[in-house]
Amino acid sequence: MANGKPRQHLELPTEVAPVGPASVAVRTALTRGVERMLHCDPSARQGLTEGVHGMRTSTRRLRSALRTFGPLVKAEWSLPLEQELRWLAQVLGTVRDLDVLRERLLRASGDAPEKLAPLFRTLAVEHERASGRLKEVLQGDRYRDLIERLEQAVIDTPLRPEAANMRRSELPTLVGEAWKSLKKRGRALHPNDPDKDFHEVRKRAKRARYAAEDVADALGKNRAKEARRFAESATKVQDVLGEHQDASIAAQEITRIAALHPYDIPFKLSAHRLFKRQMRLADRSRERFFKVWDKLDHKKFRRWLNP
Repeated sequence: MANGKPRQHLELPTEVAPVGPASVAVRTALTRGVERMLHCDPSARQGLTEGVHGMRTSTRRLRSALRTFGPLVKAEWSLPLEQELRWLAQVLGTVRDLDVLRERLLRASGDAPEKLAPLFRTLAVEHERASGRLKEVLQGDRYRDLIERLEQAVIDTPLRPEAANMRRSELPTLVGEAWKSLKKRGRALHPNDPDKDFHEVRKRAKRARYAAEDVADALGKNRAKEARRFAESATKVQDVLGEHQDASIAAQEITRIAALHPYDIPFKLSAHRLFKRQMRLADRSRERFFKVWDKLDHKKFRRWLNP
């Protein structure tokens, strides 16, 4: 009851057979996404770390589902909804990124976080500001309207006529588009490429993973198993590059905040040591990426994508 009104509860199918229209898979993916999002609403409103994290992940997964099933749903409905989900994800992301950053740097500071007090004070102020903005958003009309649109979507999904004609056994072709996008960037990546290129591959790996998970339940037993193996392998790529992104962002933030205190020499020395540790971790993640990528980019993980 995130918007103050009783919700209609939609029962999820206990089993999705690979025959019949693909529209069932679309509706199932949307329903699960909305249920996850609403489940996180109360704790996100309280500013709890896991609630914010869960709602952000839910909005991302819903956006991914809209893109994966884009050929089967009406664009005039899905594109504006995707934009609203993106807006919400950005507000949630500002808080979540600061949660991750603070926790990471506290762990890395070891037994002497007091030497880095200016760093943590700055992050605390920025976190308080972002949390206040998130609270306003979750209490606002725009968010309530989004929730109402999502709830309506799982009751009456605006489908294209093509959705009634596509069999669920054909759904892997939709994941194939996400894989092609990931493959192009992943194969082109080199060890000394900019951080943003590694981050772009991470985003595409996440989308391919979500797409595979969204269609897996609609496939036959063998192809479903292969889809989940593909998703697991894509998750490993995502996780390695997630560590790279977190370390890179941490190094950037340390540099930014250290520049605000040019005359605090003890702090600047401690910040520089912390910066160097984060850069070493980023470099290690780059090395690990190419190993996990080679496993994902093996034909045995892609057989299920063939029609």
